Amino acid sequence: MSSIGRQTSPARNKELPAVLENSLYALLLVSGASSLPLLGRFSPLPVTVLLDVWLVFFLTWMLLAGRTRSIGLIAALSLYLLSRVIPAILFNAPVDDFLQAYRWLLYLIIFATAMGRTWGSTRTLWRVTLSLLIMAIVKSAATLILLGRGQRPGLLLENNFELALFAGLIIVCYPHLGRARWLSVVALGALTVMDESRSGSVAFVIVAVYAVGQAKAANLFLRYLLALALPAFAFVAILIFEARARSSSGIDRLNFLRVFLENTSDWSVIQWLFGTTPITPLDPASCLQLSYYESLFSSRGDGTCYSVILHAFNLRVVYDAGLVGLALAVIVTWIAMRKSGTATSTALALSAIALTNGLSVSGLNSPYVALPIILAITLSRREGREGETPDQIGLPHSIRGRDGSIR
Repeated sequence: MSSIGRQTSPARNKELPAVLENSLYALLLVSGASSLPLLGRFSPLPVTVLLDVWLVFFLTWMLLAGRTRSIGLIAALSLYLLSRVIPAILFNAPVDDFLQAYRWLLYLIIFATAMGRTWGSTRTLWRVTLSLLIMAIVKSAATLILLGRGQRPGLLLENNFELALFAGLIIVCYPHLGRARWLSVVALGALTVMDESRSGSVAFVIVAVYAVGQAKAANLFLRYLLALALPAFAFVAILIFEARARSSSGIDRLNFLRVFLENTSDWSVIQWLFGTTPITPLDPASCLQLSYYESLFSSRGDGTCYSVILHAFNLRVVYDAGLVGLALAVIVTWIAMRKSGTATSTALALSAIALTNGLSVSGLNSPYVALPIILAITLSRREGREGETPDQIGLPHSIRGRDGSIR
């Protein structure tokens, strides 16, 4: 790894090894590049599995490196995890389904363990983010021209997931981009329009609101343009919602909500607070209603289905772990970011992406949402110790001002 961003420090042993960072960059770039020729399809690589494997290695290194500054929080999360694992074992819950339902707890432990660790320079991170955006835009444009609308191609995975990743990466890199920041916002907006994703539109609006909040008073024109973009993209999101609703037999997320309400109609206060016994199947009638999503049924293949069939993380976590589980996910994520020094605006934006994505798909149960949060936690310590210049980000001198800022 370059010496940039790896300067000698009393906390050097808390800096993440270059091999971890570079392996993540390689994973993302290779996955994206291999996907480019496959119009109408996602990456041929199992990107989600590979990201989870990387996160496990990330956690393993942090635990082996020792000197964790959040032992209390990690211990509390571990005890909570045991409170879910033990009943699952006692009631012979299928392992695959349990792991699918409770990945979010692993991510929370990683958030807590990452506190006090330091990522490298943002230079390479921004270059990787920009490369992914360019590849995604090229593939979406080619798909739109050659195959027409409605294909929703995706570079790494379905755009409901990857747009949350791109939005999170832009927010994490944003404080380091100077006057080139608007380029990232425009690129994400163009990609969102081509992909026709409702949840992606919401993620873009969050990025745009964040960008408006970050614009300095001296740049009132940029603030004005970004403010105008918000209602425009909200309108686009509504059009996408209506068009996709007309093209199907109904709005699938409303169907999931109806099934959730049917399965919780007789719940007690205790059940609403703590959820079901891990893992409790939905009733057979509900599974029959959602037979279109049979690929998400139990790994046992016996027609049983679990909360994962509901798609939306916010519904799934309430069914499995109650309102306490949902609150735990939100609060621990917030604490990990703020205690590590992440700016309030950044923490709010990433939390908003996680919550709104959880209304549609996997939210905090997805590595595409978890990864930017981990980067925010680990980059905040470097940001607090040293301001990064455009040279460190690797942008050309032609767009730098006399004061070193980016034009």
